[in-house]
Amino acid sequence: MSIIENFRKQFFKKYNNCAALVLSHSNRLYLSGFSSSDGVVLITPNSSYLIVDFRYFEMAKNKSNTFVPILADRSLLAVAKELLDKEKIKSIIIEDDYVTLSLSRRIKEVFNDCEIASFEGFLNELRSVKTEDEIKRIQNAQNLTDATFSHLLEILSPSMTENEVACELDFFMRRNGAEECAFKTIAVSGKKSSLPHGEPSDILLTKNSFLTLDFGAKLDGYCSDMTRTVVIGKADEEMKRVYDIVLSAQLSAINAVHENVIGCDVDYAARKIIADNGFGNCFGHSTGHGVGIDVHEAPSFSPNYKKEIKKNSVLSVEPGIYIEGKFGVRIEDLVVVGDKGAVNLTKSTKNLIEIG
Repeated sequence: MSIIENFRKQFFKKYNNCAALVLSHSNRLYLSGFSSSDGVVLITPNSSYLIVDFRYFEMAKNKSNTFVPILADRSLLAVAKELLDKEKIKSIIIEDDYVTLSLSRRIKEVFNDCEIASFEGFLNELRSVKTEDEIKRIQNAQNLTDATFSHLLEILSPSMTENEVACELDFFMRRNGAEECAFKTIAVSGKKSSLPHGEPSDILLTKNSFLTLDFGAKLDGYCSDMTRTVVIGKADEEMKRVYDIVLSAQLSAINAVHENVIGCDVDYAARKIIADNGFGNCFGHSTGHGVGIDVHEAPSFSPNYKKEIKKNSVLSVEPGIYIEGKFGVRIEDLVVVGDKGAVNLTKSTKNLIEIG
């Protein structure tokens, strides 16, 4: 069953005689397979429409065979309303986690005689369970990310700056097929490695300290996400100890993954090891998050996530220890939730690597 077929089946089981008005880029791409900076996906009991302006109409006609392409000669919302009127539909469901206050006002103006309700997580839950095709796309993106890391290790040296490292990662991914980077690449060394989302700069890599690399590719519409922490020079005993603790925590979390596991239980598996070794206050983010069309999406491995994680969900597993003013270590893989455990999509080594 295709994504749109599954959506229609689940949506009309839940919402009777309603239409889905989908505006966000990620959800439009998920449902239609079509990427555009602007557009509307409208799903009614009778049809599925892809409403675009002149810039995208030819592409929409050629790409989508499950949606009826509609050329908007006025506002996209006005065209959607006209289609609803033809089908005599008076109820629409919108994305409450995307619609801004100004957009909400506009929707209410255009659909002034319609009842308006929200998906309330419905789309997020559908997107959290991947199809075989989606998993294949994420695996391909991760394969490219692994290849990028291997390439960097061949040229990495203490004479490089953080920006040069980040640019090398980005360029290799783009040159080898990535549509774009999945997010802004992180390459931070020395004391800056204690910043979970630090930004690279023109400073030279700090010798005898950690270099944290967090990067990913977007390929065929889907993201990868990987973190590796290497040493520029030689690691001292404290650095080796912290690295080993983070690796143990990550492996413990991966081993805790299985179909229908509670998200917070996986987080606890990592967090307990870090806390038991005296670094509980140095791990302040969740252990993992969903990855797909967006690099951060549902579900998650976090202390407050009490829901079950379904089979074929794809999540990161990325515990870390961040010692302010000193250094930080994070190790991140992507895993698919299987019925018997985690299937790791990430192939890059997690052995401690010393460069130079």
